[in-house]
Amino acid sequence: MRLSSATFSVCLLLSACGGDADPGSPTAAPAPPVAADAVADAMPEADDAPPPALAGEADDSMTGFDSGFSEKTSGSDVSRLSRLARFPVGVSVAYGNEAFSYTNSPAQQAVIKTHFSQLTAGNIMKMSYLHPAQDTYNFTQADDFLKFARDNGKTLHAHALIWHSDYQVPAFMKNYQGDKAAWLAMLKTHVQTITRHFSGQVASWDVVNEAINDGGGYRNSIFYQKTGTDYIEQAFINARAVDNKADLYYNDYNIEADAAKLQTLTEMLDGFKARSVPISGVGFQMHIYMDYPSVSTISAAFKRAVDRNLKVKITELDIPINNPFSPPYQAGDIKRELTPALALAQKKRYCEVVKAYMDTVPAQLRGGVTVWGVSDPSSWLISDLF
Repeated sequence: MRLSSATFSVCLLLSACGGDADPGSPTAAPAPPVAADAVADAMPEADDAPPPALAGEADDSMTGFDSGFSEKTSGSDVSRLSRLARFPVGVSVAYGNEAFSYTNSPAQQAVIKTHFSQLTAGNIMKMSYLHPAQDTYNFTQADDFLKFARDNGKTLHAHALIWHSDYQVPAFMKNYQGDKAAWLAMLKTHVQTITRHFSGQVASWDVVNEAINDGGGYRNSIFYQKTGTDYIEQAFINARAVDNKADLYYNDYNIEADAAKLQTLTEMLDGFKARSVPISGVGFQMHIYMDYPSVSTISAAFKRAVDRNLKVKITELDIPINNPFSPPYQAGDIKRELTPALALAQKKRYCEVVKAYMDTVPAQLRGGVTVWGVSDPSSWLISDLF
């Protein structure tokens, strides 16, 4: 198993960023990447028993950055990746019986414990896991995941309170009968029960995930059908009412590349500000291509949040060499061997993204950078490749 942390380490070694800063965008904009969350994972079990926890210095308990920060900029002797940044350096992980679960992989656990300061659950803190029936909440897996994070000095970015995807909307919500007021009351109970349970224990939440359409406007989800856009801001208000410390993010994909989608987001944020809706920042998923979007386009998107004094968090970063949704791949340009030249190009692309983040987002507004998955085999794109 080739672990992707080695690739990501180059992102933060800014002295390695040589060459052109902006590779430019293609003549015709490719179709936007599909969101990682849209792919449900299989759940085979593995046999490896997890090793005992490794001892180490504790990271800051709520901010998520490693208190052992180092100015080291050479990749030849990086003992702890998170020490290369003053913001959280995170990774998403699978849990329990999920495919490629860290609980069944000593190799993954070693990488997680050594290099990352913040964790995100790939699935187990989504709606149907935590709230499977109207009067039933199940926190067992999430509490165990939280314990793993805390025992190893990691903070938690919780994902996600409200998300439209059919496989993650609980059946009781799909069948819920009631008018707009009843729906908002039901969602308030959902948000506050979960947020209250984890209050003071998580650093941040993706409060609402992917509520905006590709091409602009709002997604016609069941939540939008029943409440219009009110469910979005009410989720932030309700979460803040029971947790006054966690950062609260709106999270979405392709907002760094789709101008119309970004404009809808900008208008939503301006409305939130006018109505004093308690949002802390914007989560940019950043499932991007090797050559698209351009660094300047990404920076301009980050600046929309920065200009509104909102934090910017890269929440699901991956930049695969082979992306099944990219025009080159779909045209038959498939890379079947990781050559040194391809590895270097991928490292440079990661580096350019993180450099754009640090150049555009001031230190006090950096919510952190999270990569989506520990290892290449666990990528959400694997099932669509080759």
